[in-house]
Amino acid sequence: MVVVTVTDEPKARTRRKRFHYIREGNLLRHISKYALREVKISDEKSLKIKYEVPIESIKGKEVYEFDFTNSGNFGVSKYNSEELLKGSCKAQNVDIAELKRLEFEVENNRVIMLIEEVLKYYLPIISEINDFKAKLGINYIFASPRVSDYLRDIKWGLASSLCNWPEKARIGSLKQVTKLLHQLWTIVIFHEILGVTKIEGNELVFKQQGVNQKQVTPASVFVDAQGNYWTCWYEPQEIKEAPPDYKGPLTPLFEGGVAWKRPDIIISKGKYKRLIDAPKFDILIECKNLPFEEWWNKGKVVGEQLLPYKHLFNPELFIVASLKPVPDWAKDKLEKEGFKIVDNFYPSGEGVIKFEKIMKGAWI
Repeated sequence: MVVVTVTDEPKARTRRKRFHYIREGNLLRHISKYALREVKISDEKSLKIKYEVPIESIKGKEVYEFDFTNSGNFGVSKYNSEELLKGSCKAQNVDIAELKRLEFEVENNRVIMLIEEVLKYYLPIISEINDFKAKLGINYIFASPRVSDYLRDIKWGLASSLCNWPEKARIGSLKQVTKLLHQLWTIVIFHEILGVTKIEGNELVFKQQGVNQKQVTPASVFVDAQGNYWTCWYEPQEIKEAPPDYKGPLTPLFEGGVAWKRPDIIISKGKYKRLIDAPKFDILIECKNLPFEEWWNKGKVVGEQLLPYKHLFNPELFIVASLKPVPDWAKDKLEKEGFKIVDNFYPSGEGVIKFEKIMKGAWI
């Protein structure tokens, strides 16, 4: 029996990753399903898995190789399985048109549910983001590689998530990218409600940035229908002296100060280059795209996240925007703490109307 070795690299010291699949008709099945044995080579920051595969089990079939570069960019190539016998495989690139004819084998119910949600909620979200980009003549949306994959094409984006292995890794990728897409769409909706007429530089900067708020670049600086300037920041991190009534965690990095996990979206009326230039923050929006029970976390989200955000940034308006429904008792609890709750917040969802009413009531 002739055995070949195929090596996946789920984790590296950079963002590099590699996964292998065998094509069965129009189905892509992970190489582990054919392996007699697997050998893991790992340390704290990297992991390689060598699969020992009988060549007869994959003879005459194509091997699809899914790669992520050191910078996180995604690509797909393929070659005949017999190439593995040569030690060096002659591969050809796979384009979106070919990927659209293929499906990944999925056996995990959670993954299946998340894929269904991508098609139900995030396909319209992607369409609205791309329509906004075209309408405003935005040259580029600076986003994470995975968000860019989904904005390029839903099938290409799904492939960049579903090529991960095992199924748990697929869940992590899908949850992360859908969270980011919901946040980006929220920024887009805010622009549209205020009747954006121009975005400075014709670009959106939708990337997490460093802890030093002096260097944080706005996600956008735009002009509304009334000629007012607005500045939006995506996931800025505030470092400042703790207010007297602050009960959140203190950071060990700065004596007498606090550093807290970044809120999703901060908005100030006016035109500013840096976060510290804004005299105040008018709006803070925290997006929640998971089911209520998951992000509510038995109520811990209030004391461990929302109230610390409120104390640190002191926005005039604080909105919790949930894609999924929020029970009335939780809305009452949050509203008593000074938060505005918008649920069912997705394209064509009733939350969009409520979000618009809140914004127009406060600022138009």
